[in-house]
Amino acid sequence: MIALSPGLSPKRLLLCSRENANRVASRLFEECPGRVSIVRTANPIQPFRVCTSPTWGERVEVEMVF
Repeated sequence: MIALSPGLSPKRLLLCSRENANRVASRLFEECPGRVSIVRTANPIQPFRVCTSPTWGERVEVEMVF
């Protein structure tokens, strides 16, 4: 689990959630089928990021492949 700063706004907490990353990845996958990954970052402001080509060594949490 990620330790989020208690000073973050409710909107920020929603935007940086794993559930939101899943929604974004699903929408990207529907638009452009291929490889879509959810990557965990070390940044508490953006703990997850969605990308189409993670770099070597990144912590891939979920990967969608067509």
